[in-house]
Amino acid sequence: MFSRKLPISWVAIAMLAACSSESAKLGSYIATDDDTAFMVQIASIEDGRVNGSVSMVTADENGKTTAVTRPMSGTIEGKALNLSVENGTGLSLVTGTVQGENLRLTFFADGHSSQLILAKSDAEKFEQLANAKRHRAAEKQQGIETAAAMKDRVEQRSKTQKSIDQLADTVFEKTREAQEKSAKIDNVIAGYRTASDRVTKMHLAKRREDNGSPESEYRVTQIEGDLESISNDLEQSHDQVQDDMQSLSGFMTDTTRKSSQFLAECMVDQLLNCSRLSVGMQTLQVQYQNFQRNYARENAAFKSRLT
Repeated sequence: MFSRKLPISWVAIAMLAACSSESAKLGSYIATDDDTAFMVQIASIEDGRVNGSVSMVTADENGKTTAVTRPMSGTIEGKALNLSVENGTGLSLVTGTVQGENLRLTFFADGHSSQLILAKSDAEKFEQLANAKRHRAAEKQQGIETAAAMKDRVEQRSKTQKSIDQLADTVFEKTREAQEKSAKIDNVIAGYRTASDRVTKMHLAKRREDNGSPESEYRVTQIEGDLESISNDLEQSHDQVQDDMQSLSGFMTDTTRKSSQFLAECMVDQLLNCSRLSVGMQTLQVQYQNFQRNYARENAAFKSRLT
């Protein structure tokens, strides 16, 4: 076998060139898009064995950030790479080539493959890109939360406006009812006067019939029954007015409190409309005061029927 003695310097140069070639492949390779920063780090190459890691920071459409780093190992032969990456439940296969300052890799997982070109850069660059993705995710999440808050506000405003309109409807209905009941008080008072005249005449008739005869006693019994019936009718009319006053007063107290709350909300949120409720409360207040005056007249008339 022919052999030739080589100068030691040539061997040394050849060995250094080989080391330099392998060491040049060491380092960080980075790829990025709008939502993801991806880094492959080749930490060591020894006897064709490659060790390193794969890191990724990604932000999804909901503004959630995911960051993972997985160990990577495999072989290199010339420029060809055959790697495997731990994925938490097993290994994902990666093949590719070293192309100058770039890595062209194909990732295989779940029956699918995807290609990625990564450029050599500093690991600090990856952190900058990762922080940018986190910031983007935070902005996206804030936008989602703001949109959700606006949606909630619109829904709440709609519910509040519906409650305002319903209260306004109730106020106008109660105003109409108060007006009708106030007008009926005049009829009640007129009934007291008519009943008082009848009672006076019946008492006179009773005194005339009070002579002790059986016929007289029968007619007196009839008159007393009529007097009791008239008294019961008057008491019933008076009690109805009392009940109406109590109901209207309770409604005024409750509605004044509710309307004040709604009017305050309308002052803060100008998209709410309280104009109809405001007009309704003013009209109700007028009718309530009118009812109070007629109520006082009814009480005086009811008491005077006894004198």
